[in-house]
Order: sequence, then C-alpha cells, then structure tokens
Amino acid sequence: MSQLTNLQTAIIGRLTATDSAVPSLEPANGQISWITENIGNLANNIEKVIGSLGIVGIVMTPGGGKLFKMGIYPIAFRCTIEIQTQENVTINRGDSGTKIASLDLVEFVMHRLHLFSPHRHRSDRIELDEVPYLLVSEYPILTYNVRFNAPLTIGT
Repeated sequence: MSQLTNLQTAIIGRLTATDSAVPSLEPANGQISWITENIGNLANNIEKVIGSLGIVGIVMTPGGGKLFKMGIYPIAFRCTIEIQTQENVTINRGDSGTKIASLDLVEFVMHRLHLFSPHRHRSDRIELDEVPYLLVSEYPILTYNVRFNAPLTIGT
C-alpha cells in the first residue's frame, strides 16, 4: 500500500477511534461515514450516504506540498490533507438524520486530528493548516474542507 493511502487509512482510523480526551459526536441516527476515493464510485457513494443520513466525511487524496530539500532521497515533503464534510441540511437535521451539524463535525475533525501522529512519532504529527477550514458551498449541499499538513516520506 502506498504512503498516501496509508495516511488516509490512519486518518480514518483516528476519526473513528474511541478517545475519551476527544469524544466522538453522538449521532441521533446511524453513524457518520468516513470515506476515501478508494472505495469505488465516490460520487455514487456520497449521494447514497447524504440521501439516507444527510452527512458524510471524505478524506481527500493527500496533495503534494513543499519538499523539505531538493535533490535528496528518500523524498520528504509537507503533504496537504483535506477532510471534506458534506451535509444535506434538510435530511441531516430531520427525523432520519444524524442531527450533527456540519460545522460541529468540522470542529471535531480539527480537534481530533491536530497534532495526531499516525506512527506515534513527534516527527510525523499532522498539524492544522494556516487556513484551518473553508466554506466550499452553501447550496445545495453545505460543504466544508478542513485543511491539515503532514510530513511525509516516500521511498524508505
């Protein structure tokens, strides 16, 4: 498995873990789904989850960032990570939804992932970006992106 896929998997593991220091949000119905594009037809999967529960979290493909040093091996760089929340407000806050507001989920993601270390090393801690979150869309689906940076080494 690639380092980028491993990072996505570690992030989903952290978001779904039991942690008394940063407790998970309690949905009224169902469970919040955390997905990546590795599950197949991403658009169809998002549509299904939003259509039934009204909210979904997506760990986007990590993006390339600035190299620590040019001309060295293994490749080491700051990897940009975006966690996207999409909410159909009508369904999510209705009788069949989780009743967890998208902005509450944004705050949970920031709190749960900031300074998280996938390998439990100080050197690989994930940190919030200078712009921690962005409102991407208000309508028809309320969408936020939460942004992080993580040190990543490929080729070791």
